[in-house]
Amino acid sequence: MKVNPFAFGALVLVLFLGTVLVAQTADFWAVSGKVTSSGEKIAATGTNPDEIKGWMTLDEVSRAYGISREELTGQFSLPKDLDFTKQIKDLESDSFSPEKLRAWLKQRLTR
Repeated sequence: MKVNPFAFGALVLVLFLGTVLVAQTADFWAVSGKVTSSGEKIAATGTNPDEIKGWMTLDEVSRAYGISREELTGQFSLPKDLDFTKQIKDLESDSFSPEKLRAWLKQRLTR
């Protein structure tokens, strides 16, 4: 029995994409990284700087780590009128990045 290669390719795609769709619908698969497998929002706890992600906001981080806005803006030479609801990755500059923020927080926590 010979199988049409186009039909076989279509079947493979339907099976693969169908499995992904069913898993996402059943809440077994999340691709954003912003929620846990149970659907809870991932948030900074204030204990481990490695948990900080670029999609988090400075407001979330400052609240979790108990850091004032003035200290954050002063440490990284950020504008005083900065929108703290913007994602960290959108604020990257020569003086600020998620990596620099994590390193500073690690140093700050060891004091």
